[in-house]
Amino acid sequence: MALAHPVPRPEFARPGANPTLETIEYIRAALQRADGPISRNRLLDVLSEWGHSTSRQSLNAVLGFLGEDGSVAEGSKGLIWVPPASEPLLEIIRSGKRL
Repeated sequence: MALAHPVPRPEFARPGANPTLETIEYIRAALQRADGPISRNRLLDVLSEWGHSTSRQSLNAVLGFLGEDGSVAEGSKGLIWVPPASEPLLEIIRSGKRL
């Protein structure tokens, strides 16, 4: 017997903005290797230098996906990779005092 669940609606996929897993990996690698904050234009330039260009729509879809995951932060100077928190730090965050 099949479960009657509604079909999920894509959150980040848009017409003209459906990046491949390869594109996501290239963007992630570029962010991880950056010395500091990096602009979207510079990110597109780096991908092009690596022989893997993509559209701005796909770049924005990937950054939205990674941002929702907590892997990327965007500030006034650009985008920066956020490494995953260690388990002890996560426990402190979960059990710590709320302001």
